[in-house]
Amino acid sequence: MPALGSGRSRRSSSVSRRTILALAGAGVLAAAGCGPVQLGQPPTYTPPPPGIDDLYRTDLLMLIDRANAAVEQLRPPASGGAPSDGGGASDAGGGDAPPVLDVRVADALAELSSSLPVQRTALLTGAQLGRESEQAEDPDPHLDPPPPPTHVPSDVAGLVGVLVELRDLCVDAARQVSGSLARPVCAIGAHTTWAALRLRAASGQGEVPAPPPAQSIEPTRPVPSQDPPSIGAESDYHAYIETAQQEEWYAAYVHEVLAASTEGSEREGHLTAMSAHRTRAESLHTIAEEDGAPTVPRQAVYALPGGTPDPGTAAQLPTMLADALLVAHVALVGAAPFERRALSIEAALTEAGVLAGLVGRLDPLPSLAPEGLPDEE
Repeated sequence: MPALGSGRSRRSSSVSRRTILALAGAGVLAAAGCGPVQLGQPPTYTPPPPGIDDLYRTDLLMLIDRANAAVEQLRPPASGGAPSDGGGASDAGGGDAPPVLDVRVADALAELSSSLPVQRTALLTGAQLGRESEQAEDPDPHLDPPPPPTHVPSDVAGLVGVLVELRDLCVDAARQVSGSLARPVCAIGAHTTWAALRLRAASGQGEVPAPPPAQSIEPTRPVPSQDPPSIGAESDYHAYIETAQQEEWYAAYVHEVLAASTEGSEREGHLTAMSAHRTRAESLHTIAEEDGAPTVPRQAVYALPGGTPDPGTAAQLPTMLADALLVAHVALVGAAPFERRALSIEAALTEAGVLAGLVGRLDPLPSLAPEGLPDEE
């Protein structure tokens, strides 16, 4: 017959062993670097440091928010008077009445007011967009709203300066971030170039220096080892660099044809453009040859819209050329290896500058439809 108390001794021994094993397991987890561990609770999650994509994305969003805040501050209220055909004179009543903007300045601000939110959305990751949508649909009363932008300019000259700052940051980012982000970033930089030049021309305020040349577009930030950037498929790169060569050779030929039918400064402008496009085509041809991509030789003759263009068609050709080149180079930036992007970054911004003097509207994301943007996590 077993001795009294032996069952209690076995239970005590069993509990003691479980306790020892649990404590030993917790020690192993702590030694493995999992941070503080509470028994029965999951380990505390520490997010990894941001990669280069997230670092640039944060800074770009900050500048877009600053620009948008400035635009909304400068635009007249919806109930205000109609824009004037002159400068920025105030209403005769004085007092607190907002200044009456020149109609061209008001139009440029209205275009920015519609484009900047689209560009902001294009920069958000899928997770960020989901959180913002959820907060908008079902606001959390315990969640503090994001702080308003700081250093918001109060005049048009200051807004032009912010747009130039945004353009230049887009140049730096497009050179270093992943291809899926580089394409919308380059598109935003091109549109910002166009918008800044139009606003400067309409207002006479601010300065818009030329975009940096390709040879000076180099990496400007150290790339963290965490979450390194990536590039697209080689087949996409080959297809886009082939298209860019074709567009550049064609643009050079068309400007040569237009130069033959014009005189004076207009002729000189076409000859200058012809030379620039021919040089770009040759550079792209060399890069394609070195990278094993399709090369496109120059043709002696290219077909023109409608054969020999009449004056009306001829006047539209520079716009058609610049638009096609802008789309081709933005697409190439998103597909090219990092070290091959500089030429197309410069080309995209240059063609956007050409369009600033030709068209009054430009897609917020040239070469990309907002709903077609890749969804990043």
